[in-house]
Amino acid sequence: MTPPPTLEPSRRHFGAALDTGGMAVIAEVKYATPAAGVLGIKEDPATMAREYERLGASAISCLTEPEFFAGRMEHLGVVRSACTLPVLMKDFIVDERQILAGRAHGADAFLLITEMLGLRELKALQACGRDMGMDCLVEVHGYGGLDKALAIDAKIIGVNSRDLRTLQVDAGRHEDLAGHIPGGKVRVAESGITSGTRLRELAALGYGAVLIGRAFAGKGQREEIFHVGQDLRHRQA
Repeated sequence: MTPPPTLEPSRRHFGAALDTGGMAVIAEVKYATPAAGVLGIKEDPATMAREYERLGASAISCLTEPEFFAGRMEHLGVVRSACTLPVLMKDFIVDERQILAGRAHGADAFLLITEMLGLRELKALQACGRDMGMDCLVEVHGYGGLDKALAIDAKIIGVNSRDLRTLQVDAGRHEDLAGHIPGGKVRVAESGITSGTRLRELAALGYGAVLIGRAFAGKGQREEIFHVGQDLRHRQA
């Protein structure tokens, strides 16, 4: 699919930002979750983005889904203008028009959830974003989803430990799936990551990035996690 002429290709490369050889932190601008409700975060998106960049984030994830996550499409542009990092649009994407709207608002990358989409849909949506120079984080929740991600040759694969039906976190899912992701892929661990200790465990499993949102509602946890992330990155340098 050819992008409209008004939408230039992304100049901030999400995948390259994560491929550091150490542990990259994707920090999330998130104000609510289906499991926890409103998180009580008072900072506006621009302030959060600047703080995440100062602490050493490699990229920013921005929720645009309004009903369950209190997100807004407009937050993408605000976040992108406030920092120099690539911005991931995180939503339940099922239509190319969502990707086009995300790019128009400043998204450099977008999320696809394999359990929500068939192979044909995944390929079409992935291609839509690629035409605009956007990277795609392909999220999986189990072996079936991972099979789909590999079938479309996803370059960035996120393993989410949260069950989509029960919303419960099974931390063992990160361990279970890590060894089934081939080399050459960027492995991203998602959900249930609340400490620097867990970052070290995930790095030992071969994950090169983590996506963290809810844990960053507490500033103390933010600083600890970023400190460990920077330490892991420097050890690989």
